Amino acid sequence: MDELEFRRRLYSDPNSKDNELLNAIEADPSRKKFAKELKSLDDKIDSVLRVDVPEDLADRLILRQSLDSHSQRQRKSRWHLAVAASVAFIVGISVSYMAITPSHSSIADYSLAHYHHEAGNFAHSGDSKYTLTSFNDSVAGLDVSFTDKLGKLVSVDECFFDGMNSVHLVFEGLYDNVTVFIIPKNEHLAQSEQFADQSVKGISRQYSKGGVIIMGDVKEPLEQWQQKIDETIEWSI
Repeated sequence: MDELEFRRRLYSDPNSKDNELLNAIEADPSRKKFAKELKSLDDKIDSVLRVDVPEDLADRLILRQSLDSHSQRQRKSRWHLAVAASVAFIVGISVSYMAITPSHSSIADYSLAHYHHEAGNFAHSGDSKYTLTSFNDSVAGLDVSFTDKLGKLVSVDECFFDGMNSVHLVFEGLYDNVTVFIIPKNEHLAQSEQFADQSVKGISRQYSKGGVIIMGDVKEPLEQWQQKIDETIEWSI
């Protein structure tokens, strides 16, 4: 089980009894520590949500019904504010916890995990009918555009690259699909200009306003893709 899948399943159910997940936890001390911390957080949230009902609650509700509508609206408003504050507090804890426990520490680690997690989801069915305008519209959210098409497009979609709003592009390559991530400029991930594992390689280029990561088969000439991107990419001021 790769790190991306492990964390996704653990976030969805910190108390899961799934044997595969439990084995993954027991096999790695860092995963075991992370699972323990996440379960502790889940228990705290569960504790916050448990509210004891007073024995005289029915009498209190009957008393409240005798009050005038103005008073009722005032109490209702205060109740909604209290609930909203409680929800915001719980969400804030969860978001903060996830923010301080990044899945990976480098561009290479996260890129490889993301790539393998999506492996097999993209067929060789590139759409040669897409226009440059429609393509640029899909990446405009990152203040980037291109002056020419990069290749035969298979898929374009928004994604979260280690918590950052990014764009995931897939093109047809010579040997297999070529993946291109366009991500915002960041400093929390260690840069990796070149990286690889047994089946895939990647290169990363940092620009003034963001970054581009290109990944593909170990035989794929990624340098040609990088040159094409360098020649056509434009970042908004």
